[in-house]
Amino acid sequence: MLSRRCAERRFFLRPSKEVEQAFVYCFAVAAQRYELEVYWLSVMSNHHHDGVCDTQSNCPKFLQYFHGLLARCLNVHLGRWENFWSAEQSGVLHLGDADAIFDKMIYALTNPVKDHLVDKALNWPGFNSLRYQLSDKPVVVKRPDWFFDKNGDMPEQVELSFVRPPEFAHLSHQEWVDKIRAAVAIEEEKAAMHRKQTGRTILGRKAIRRQSPYSCPKTCTNRRGLRPRVASKNKWRRIELLKADKTFQSRYREAFERRRAGEVEVEFPYGTYQLRTLGLVRCETALALE
Repeated sequence: MLSRRCAERRFFLRPSKEVEQAFVYCFAVAAQRYELEVYWLSVMSNHHHDGVCDTQSNCPKFLQYFHGLLARCLNVHLGRWENFWSAEQSGVLHLGDADAIFDKMIYALTNPVKDHLVDKALNWPGFNSLRYQLSDKPVVVKRPDWFFDKNGDMPEQVELSFVRPPEFAHLSHQEWVDKIRAAVAIEEEKAAMHRKQTGRTILGRKAIRRQSPYSCPKTCTNRRGLRPRVASKNKWRRIELLKADKTFQSRYREAFERRRAGEVEVEFPYGTYQLRTLGLVRCETALALE
């Protein structure tokens, strides 16, 4: 699960026709270029959540390309020049099992409901992949010609499909749709009950669209807290994933120190990224770990 927040929590991604077109176009182009399978996508006013499978180990390149391209595109739309995204690194969360994948997907798709912006997930005026996942149809978006050169090499239109996670391949399409609908309905009911108990109301589609892109939430956000790397409700699965991550870091540091000491024939552990892509070191293959 990937996520990124706008600078100073500003509403630079506030729902509008131009923002949705630019976001989906840039995201689809980047996903195709770096061969990512996309499971879901939810674009809030000041951040986004998406679930992907990095089949070719290209996620860092994808993030750099996508965020840079979209920042330039929407800065032109907003008539601004400064950094578009928060200086913090993108959120990258390894979803450790089927339950974690489904839970995070529903969290992302119902984010507007949990924040009491709309009462139903499908009523969110920004982009949300829910309707496309339910219909099992891709979204087709045209190139934003107000930014990209018509005579350039960017495609005139792109198609973005939302793939079902392989952990749920055993379900029929209708079973998958029913599972999503049921989970979304539960979150919508929880939010409605909370509003009933507290007297809180939803902001609504019109008010969301009227917000200034330079506004930001009035609530405070937690800082300097934990940045989880893995997600799973199964305690032992979390321990397994964290142990594997710790083992990788230890083996990488050992290989790095040996390489720095002058040893040439050093094999870095599988998962090494930058040194591998620069062609500076040899790495284990996935097969070597089996």
